[in-house]
Amino acid sequence: MNAFDYIALDLKGKRQKGTIMSSSPRDARDVLRSRQLVILKIVQAKSKDQSNSNFIKLRVKHKNLTQVTRQLSILIDASTPVEEALKITALQFKNNIVKTILLSVRSQVMEGLKLSDALKSHPTTFSRLYIAMVASGETSGRLASVLGRLADDLEKAQKIKQKIRGATAYPTVLSVVALIIVVILMVAVVPKVVQQFDSFGQDLPTLTKVVIGLSEWMQRWGLFLLIITFTFFLILLRLFKKISFRLRWDKMLLSLPVISKMTKDMNAARFARTMSGLVDSGTPILTALEVSSHTLQNSVMQKAVIDASLKVREGLTINNALRDANVFPQIVVQMISGGEVSGDLSGMLAKSAEYLEEEFSSSIDIFLSLLEPLIIILLAGVILLIIGAIFMPILQLNTLIV
Repeated sequence: MNAFDYIALDLKGKRQKGTIMSSSPRDARDVLRSRQLVILKIVQAKSKDQSNSNFIKLRVKHKNLTQVTRQLSILIDASTPVEEALKITALQFKNNIVKTILLSVRSQVMEGLKLSDALKSHPTTFSRLYIAMVASGETSGRLASVLGRLADDLEKAQKIKQKIRGATAYPTVLSVVALIIVVILMVAVVPKVVQQFDSFGQDLPTLTKVVIGLSEWMQRWGLFLLIITFTFFLILLRLFKKISFRLRWDKMLLSLPVISKMTKDMNAARFARTMSGLVDSGTPILTALEVSSHTLQNSVMQKAVIDASLKVREGLTINNALRDANVFPQIVVQMISGGEVSGDLSGMLAKSAEYLEEEFSSSIDIFLSLLEPLIIILLAGVILLIIGAIFMPILQLNTLIV
């Protein structure tokens, strides 16, 4: 079977684009004519791996993907055929990208591909985890419930992302605004005040001399410092692409007092929820471990899961394999141990995920409650020092006059 990209007109004269799977161009034309389409152009796709090369790079927002998954779950649970469920869901979206991708997937399903195989043509929209869970649902005959579980997981993942963004947004904005104020004071205000100090004819306080020296340095080397900082961040981004550097960085994060707990809780919650969904949908344990490892953002924890899967392949239990890694919270290891004994591994993983998500949320709240006042105090202190350095000579002169 080969993939053919086509452009055709329907009975209403509207242009239709898509991809069709067929053994030859002639058979592809026959199929399109059977759909009452007038063929304008049909060519073989550039690559067999790109069964929808026109749309492969399109992206769908997380919110829209959640809505699509939930809608498909409801329709398929109501005994709606997959291709019809895809069409109904697609037509409910005014977003052209969502509609285009869903209709493209529907076209491939109608050609005989399974839903999970059709989703592979859009890797930027449907992750490996998403496709693996859909494939498990098709194999076990529980596609509707698996899609419902996926929608739940997507919603919870979105809440965690929003929590992280909310946690970093306020301190970041506060720091940037304060930094801008400090730069304006040092570059624009201090130099003008210094001109007035020259007429005093007296020694300036040490603090004032230090601030004046920093002001002159910033005026002379500030642009150079900005270029150096920008270059440093570019180099840092390139280094993060190297596995060895990323491992050292992530290992350092896991050794920090507060950051370590939040990092472990967030990643372990994501891992536990993913494993729970895969196991519940009938995915083999080794496959579930391999797919779940890709959801971990910390490379040290990701390596630990990969190493654990190798040990499980050799006969070790999951809880013992993860315990040897010593990077996962004990609650996860204990819950997995209980799940392996009771036979309810999926349920125990889900409970540990919920517990860790609550722990992560509490840690973020505590961290913010401490971080925000610390930033305010620190930056207020810097600004007060600058203002104090400006006013000290003036107060000193007033004292001499009196």
